[in-house]
Amino acid sequence: MYICKNLFQIFLISIGGIMYNSVEFAKYIAAFWNKKGADINMTKIQKLLYIAYGTWLAVMDEKLVNESPQAWPYGPVFPKTRDALLYKDLSSINFDNVADKNIERDAQVIGLIDNIFKEFGSWPANSLSNWSHQLGSPWELTVNRPTFNGWGIKINDSLIKTWFKKYVIEV
Repeated sequence: MYICKNLFQIFLISIGGIMYNSVEFAKYIAAFWNKKGADINMTKIQKLLYIAYGTWLAVMDEKLVNESPQAWPYGPVFPKTRDALLYKDLSSINFDNVADKNIERDAQVIGLIDNIFKEFGSWPANSLSNWSHQLGSPWELTVNRPTFNGWGIKINDSLIKTWFKKYVIEV
């Protein structure tokens, strides 16, 4: 089991109420990874976006992006983001490709992404998928509940928030 307790202790003051476009945020993550010379692909960007989403939700008690993750076979997926970037060359995305310049001006978000890179930057996509599938994770609880009726169901934010508070951050 991969646990990242004590990883995100950078948030002291919430600027509150800012919610980013999920596609733009994912492009920013890709640009950040590319600048660092790290591998990026669709599975990896989905899991990194999920980690950012869950961490922000747990710390700030608000959504980071305008899209919620859904339970798909390979873990949490942001479908609109997936559809928008599916046929893009993610390795060629740079900061000029990110239309929302507010992301790069948000020191807390940059700190979050930097910490995610430090912890998960070297992880291959399959390890990130395994991490998101671990026993008791929001994805696992969603797909193994008795009322689960197929892929594409929203993962409840309260499950995400509780799990990230317990296993990813230390408040």
